[in-house]
Amino acid sequence: MSNHKQQLDAAIQAFNQAERTEFMLTTATRWLGTDGPAYILGDIRVRALFEDIHGRHWADAYLAVESLSDAGRADPDHMEMYRQLAVDMDEARDLWVFTDTRGRWNAMMTPVEQLARRWEFPPPALLPGPNWARGWLDLPERTDGQELAWIAHGGIPVQTYRAGGLL
Repeated sequence: MSNHKQQLDAAIQAFNQAERTEFMLTTATRWLGTDGPAYILGDIRVRALFEDIHGRHWADAYLAVESLSDAGRADPDHMEMYRQLAVDMDEARDLWVFTDTRGRWNAMMTPVEQLARRWEFPPPALLPGPNWARGWLDLPERTDGQELAWIAHGGIPVQTYRAGGLL
């Protein structure tokens, strides 16, 4: 690996760590990592990335909106409504993340249960053990269905071989 690549990776890792630390201080949460618990939320999957002092799990609502668009709700107005409902939540907080897949990404973090209520979905259901849910390292152009089919046929989930160490 070249020295330039190592410097870039170190800068990305430092950026992500600094952003996470600031987020955790302002929200009284702790980082669960990119392999935190996965939930079924309506007809999509979401990954909990943080846990607050009340035991609530927080997920990136904008990744959830991305999954909704893959779940047959592709109307842009519909997507914007879900994005706006996520932003308008009392506890929604920005978290900036940098990945090679998405570049600089504005994650809209919110408690999973609050997201379900705001979107008028049934209460979220925790999936057992390790389960796939869309993450910051997943390719935005790949649908949830495509990723799940890839995994079901023996493919390795994207987040396991991309630059997960930088998060």
